[in-house]
Amino acid sequence: MKQQAGLTLIEVLIAVLVLAIGLLGIAGLQSSVLANNLISYQYTQAATLAEGMIERMRANRQAVLEGAYALAPGARAPEAPANCSSAACSPAQQAAWDIAVLYAQVAADASETNLPTGPRGILPGGRIGITCETGVNCNETAIRLITIYWDANRTGATGTECTEDSAQLRCFRLPYIP
Repeated sequence: MKQQAGLTLIEVLIAVLVLAIGLLGIAGLQSSVLANNLISYQYTQAATLAEGMIERMRANRQAVLEGAYALAPGARAPEAPANCSSAACSPAQQAAWDIAVLYAQVAADASETNLPTGPRGILPGGRIGITCETGVNCNETAIRLITIYWDANRTGATGTECTEDSAQLRCFRLPYIP
């Protein structure tokens, strides 16, 4: 009998095929990790911006109680009446300026009038809403909801629905009790 020395061509091809399938699996896993990392980054940005708005609302409680901190979900923020970072403003003007600053940080189509320099349009297709709890009159004790909406997958998704079924439109809500 003759002893076999080395590998046959079929054994080498099978080993290469197994290796290729493993490498494709690793590449798919890496792609999934990167996509989830981006979505996590977007949620972190939304949380940071919403918390910043709540801090501004805490500093201007009088305007909160007067209803000055309000923006319909998905609506475009009005221009800031004055640059409150360099000029004295009334509580209502400060509230309008705060909303305009947040909107500029979230949405790419914000007005630049009277706003400080800084990051703009951080979230793709970003929009905000500052409302009172659904079905409740906006009085002193009503919970205010700061909602930030964005198109995480950049597919052109629009709207203001925050549901688990919405695969394209992402939302982050943060409540504030005055």
